Amino acid sequence: MPDNTDQGKPAGYRAGPTMDRDQFAEQVRSSFRVFWGIAVGIVGEPSLAEDVVQEATVVAMGKLGQFREGTSFTAWMGKVVRYVALNHARKERKRRPSPVDPETLDGLGAMAREMEPAGGAPFDARVTAALKEVNEVARTCLLLRTIERMGYAEIAELLGIPPGTAMSHVHRTRKFLRDRLASMAPEGRQGIE
Repeated sequence: MPDNTDQGKPAGYRAGPTMDRDQFAEQVRSSFRVFWGIAVGIVGEPSLAEDVVQEATVVAMGKLGQFREGTSFTAWMGKVVRYVALNHARKERKRRPSPVDPETLDGLGAMAREMEPAGGAPFDARVTAALKEVNEVARTCLLLRTIERMGYAEIAELLGIPPGTAMSHVHRTRKFLRDRLASMAPEGRQGIE
């Protein structure tokens, strides 16, 4: 008699986990910076982003049976991180009248310096301030592209948007930052250092 226990379940549903806890932990560790980039792009606060990734890890462990073997773990887990981060952002907006607290990204520069490859220029206070003015999806696209050096197709898959939209967000956000930073430059100085 055939096993019909999965009939009527959503596509991709698996009755049991497709990887064990050790494999899961290794996958999370290997892509942590990507998950952190998604979370900080949405919630805007580095310390909260770490909490979001931890919470998403717990949620994903509970849903591990839904992960389809042969697909990208980073993309699947990235979606879980995104949903958890969006829930945190919604809760935060309800508690606070302003959409982004002016203090939220102050720690971003320090985190970026830790994550920046040797010889890379870290974010300074002006960049952090300008990033506060960008919406969360655009900020996430830019951070994943510049810090993680991800391709547009990867960003699109992680965020559930078309690749052209990811490319557009990165382009427009870079232009906004260029213009905004130029306007923040000390008098008598042209451009950005």
